[in-house]
Amino acid sequence: MESTIAEQAKLKGLQPEPSFILKVVQLEELIPIRHSIFILGFAAVGKTAVWGTLVETRRKMKPKEKLLYQVINPKAVTTRELYGYIQPSTREWKDGILSTVMRDFAAIQNTHDKWIVLDGDVDTIWIESLNTVMDDNKILTLASNERIPLLPHMRMIFEIGSLQYASPATVSRAGIIYVNESDVGWGPYYQSWVDRFEKNPVYN
Repeated sequence: MESTIAEQAKLKGLQPEPSFILKVVQLEELIPIRHSIFILGFAAVGKTAVWGTLVETRRKMKPKEKLLYQVINPKAVTTRELYGYIQPSTREWKDGILSTVMRDFAAIQNTHDKWIVLDGDVDTIWIESLNTVMDDNKILTLASNERIPLLPHMRMIFEIGSLQYASPATVSRAGIIYVNESDVGWGPYYQSWVDRFEKNPVYN
């Protein structure tokens, strides 16, 4: 698997550093154990590259398994737009982004892995509503009283920079992979830039 990770990292223009490969392997090992996972680290440490490389590695190693994922930025929308809400004037239900994605994934008639990637800082405004999804209930309960299950082959992956505003109850419900700034450093960034420059020089 590590050799496939290194191969896929190179295809993505990344450097197959041992520390980076280790984080991808740790994520692969954590996915069967926890249905909610925090990939924690500052900006530009390679959080997106970790799960993105694992996606390509799985597709290479298991071509028949159609892994699906959907990325959502919970900080780019309001909580109502994320989960859905009842319109005050008509009393009609308006679906949110997350509720729509979860329902669509749950309706797909196969057991291939499906990941919902929430790429945005955790705060108490939107994360608390996911506590029932992250615990053993694995149910998203909406204001319309609809209950959407997180099926066994579905995972919630949170790509976050800090747990400063997450409650202990939220943190205890998820597995955590911490990507340190020193795990990648500036060297691989420089080398990837050089590789791209040599393939597509911008200057004659």
